[in-house]
Amino acid sequence: MTEEFIIKTSSGLSYKAHGDISILESSQQRGYHFEYGCHNGQCGACKTTLVQGEIVELQGQRSLSDEDIQAGKILTCCCAPKTDILIDAEDLSALKDIEIKTLPARIQSIIKYSEHIIEIDLRLPPSVSFRFLEGQYIDVIGPKGVRRSYSIGNSADKKIIKLFIKRLELGVMSQYWFQEAKENDLLRIEGPKGSFFFRELKKHIVFLATGTGIAPVKSILDMLFMRKNLSGDMTFSLYWGNREPKDFFWQPDYESLALNYTPVLSRKHPDWHGRQGYIQDAIVEDGIEIKDTQFYACGSLRMIESAHKKLLAHGLDGKYFHSDAFVSS
Repeated sequence: MTEEFIIKTSSGLSYKAHGDISILESSQQRGYHFEYGCHNGQCGACKTTLVQGEIVELQGQRSLSDEDIQAGKILTCCCAPKTDILIDAEDLSALKDIEIKTLPARIQSIIKYSEHIIEIDLRLPPSVSFRFLEGQYIDVIGPKGVRRSYSIGNSADKKIIKLFIKRLELGVMSQYWFQEAKENDLLRIEGPKGSFFFRELKKHIVFLATGTGIAPVKSILDMLFMRKNLSGDMTFSLYWGNREPKDFFWQPDYESLALNYTPVLSRKHPDWHGRQGYIQDAIVEDGIEIKDTQFYACGSLRMIESAHKKLLAHGLDGKYFHSDAFVSS
């Protein structure tokens, strides 16, 4: 039988865990919820500091840099305890009542925005209760059991699940979505998943998104727009980056939030007269008080890593940077 060890956290948790199960999975089995995303070491959402003890790698910690390793960082989805350990992780109480389910879902509608971006609305059985936090994602289980992850693009008060899907060259699910999918198709979903959700910790909130990474940001903004108890002095900014003007398939309209929206194109285009470059650079150029701001970033892993590094260099406290990286399957 596999040896058990004690996992302790800097926030005061203490529980037993087997040495052949990841730290993340062990915590979830005990009813605790740490930051996480992809479960396979790519996105880096579950990164934390190993304060004491030793761990064993169960799979490669691909998103750790040399600097991370030197600083004692580990990915809880990739490691198991080798001895009793102490980690700098915090239990996310907001996830305690969120139940991951596998459910049937039918395609209600398909909207084509361009040759490589579509919107899929899924409907669940009327009797089903599906609760999620705005910002989370689901796995869609399609034909032949192919599974892919997609962020939810609407608030939890709606009766549908809205997905924004980008075509990937040679993608198995892309072939289904863009060539075969039709209304009323029956699929399965599993979720909700992920620890990307809103925490009201700062008065100034900045959202960063690239491509279809706008989906969980839209979900959060939809929720904030509906809330009546937001502090009146909170401010919101959204920086959305794309490669072509036609990729801005959605227009934010949240009058009561007084949202400052900045679309940024990363490539030169003759029809584009707005901001150009990278969204993380635009934030610094605009002189945002980074020390007083909470950031939510979603999109490509490259953007998130670059934005995190740049914002840290300009005074960001890392605990106020929340991210959801879109990584390849």
